[in-house]
Amino acid sequence: MYNEITKVLVNKLNEIKADINTDKIDFNNNKDKDQDYVFYKLGVKYYRNIHPDKFYKRNNDSTYETKTYDELVSVLNKIYLSFNLSEFYFNKVISRYPQSPYYEDSRAKIELLKKLYKSYENAALDEKKIINNEKFISEMGLNIL
Repeated sequence: MYNEITKVLVNKLNEIKADINTDKIDFNNNKDKDQDYVFYKLGVKYYRNIHPDKFYKRNNDSTYETKTYDELVSVLNKIYLSFNLSEFYFNKVISRYPQSPYYEDSRAKIELLKKLYKSYENAALDEKKIINNEKFISEMGLNIL
């Protein structure tokens, strides 16, 4: 499974490099005053893919049931890719635009990514379990807005 995830991640990163080389994405364009927003928006795009509803099927009683093994392999590939890409873009905001209005939120999202990653890194694909979404939110220290 690690090899599958690594292949998908390498392919996606190669696509990004190709976009940079063909000027589809210009990471070095300091003249663009909204570049911090572009990076932030891309980080949020991938950040949204990291959610328990991707990993579980939602039941009618507000609990989540683990998906099948084949579904989980595909979902985990996408989740790990999203972890890396969202962190990449948030780090771009932090490192290049310290005065950006998105700076603090990018830092906070990276901290949350670390917490979320821990919840996925020991996932047992063959283990069937049901998770109460209210308990999960409470244990992660999240607030629903």
